[in-house]
Amino acid sequence: MTPRLPVSIDPYPDESVASMLRRLSTTTGIPVRNLHPYGVSGRLTDRQVGALACTLGLPPRRLRTHILHHRLAGRHGRKPASIELRRTDRIICSACGIGSLWSGLVWVSHCPSCQSALDDGVTADRAAHALQMQDAFLRSMRAATVGFTDRRLRLLRLLRLHVHLATGHATTGAQPAGSWQAPAWIAGFAEHAWPASRTVQATRDLIGERTLAHLGETPAPEDDCAAARQALHDQLRGSRLTEAAIPDYLHPRHRALDVDAAGEDLGHGIARALRREAIHSATGARPTVAQLDERYGDLRKQPMTATYVHHLGNSTAGLRILAREADRLAHAGIRDYRHRRAVLTTLHSLPISTLAHTAVLRTPRNQRLAAAWIWLELTQGTLSLSPHHAGMRRELRSFDQALLPEDRLILIEYGHQLLGAVADDVARDVQHAVTREARHADAC
Repeated sequence: MTPRLPVSIDPYPDESVASMLRRLSTTTGIPVRNLHPYGVSGRLTDRQVGALACTLGLPPRRLRTHILHHRLAGRHGRKPASIELRRTDRIICSACGIGSLWSGLVWVSHCPSCQSALDDGVTADRAAHALQMQDAFLRSMRAATVGFTDRRLRLLRLLRLHVHLATGHATTGAQPAGSWQAPAWIAGFAEHAWPASRTVQATRDLIGERTLAHLGETPAPEDDCAAARQALHDQLRGSRLTEAAIPDYLHPRHRALDVDAAGEDLGHGIARALRREAIHSATGARPTVAQLDERYGDLRKQPMTATYVHHLGNSTAGLRILAREADRLAHAGIRDYRHRRAVLTTLHSLPISTLAHTAVLRTPRNQRLAAAWIWLELTQGTLSLSPHHAGMRRELRSFDQALLPEDRLILIEYGHQLLGAVADDVARDVQHAVTREARHADAC
């Protein structure tokens, strides 16, 4: 049992447990790690809450009202999504000297009590939008806000996109450098995202602007894309690149295995937009959104992907991006990805006899991981559109990193045996895998 100290803490309104421990440490001279060696991030067990309450000199019931998960679940029967949480051990208001309970939420960039910035990198011109966004978010946390529900979903889409665009890529003036969970980053995000989240159209416009710029193109204010579309169609016909030769995933910077969910949506959006142009160039008839949904799957529950497809196919900048991807596909060698998907969709587990020729441990799990790896390599698709569970992504990354070059060759050759491919196809795919592996190693 944790001994009760001769002093106790009187919590400030909405003060976090970590902040209380820091104040108690300052008063007693006892390091925080000695007051509570287990940390206070995430969920706390009843036993940990009891020990903390004894240390702080508080009733356990009162202490629970200062724990974020309990606060939200207790009032609204919901829990904060992981994308909304950050580490709170260093988020302290320089004016108040305390850490708010709400500073654990990524959306918070200023002290809710005195409105001082929680990070020196937050500039004055960004404070107004950041505070408006934060106030609206905190109000929705305390009590249901009818008008904010849809806007919050639009903000989440924008946040996931901005996090993806900032990952592994130098940021520009619109995207502050540093961790996306830092208050300064969130304040910079709010400067553009909060006004754009007001309407569906403004959100879509910002998504298009950021995405096209990330892919190396700047949208023109008055965009006449007829000439760019005609040039792309001529290119597709000249290279004999048909709909069947376009994979499920095209992304110029990330392979499907390494990308996050937002990047996977973008890669699929690029592929889907290029397929639309391939059909248009071959038949002379441009597929409607409904026809695309019927052919490749409904995007009504994937608004981000639908937005990517729209901007890529209806702007000169987007069509130039599609032209670059078409050129990259043509130079890599034309393949029938539709046939590959049809054949490999039945491969759920690699035979143990084939796995035995590799350095990989012969386990049922590795047999399934090997089958998923072959799917990604030979179909250039995504896990979410594969016959394999998308939840295996982390395991599959570890599996991929542990493969020897000889193991990759064995797996690719087995996949080609199923496809009945010729030797040239095998050689091209092996070279493609080796090249991507080398680029990935350089990037690391």
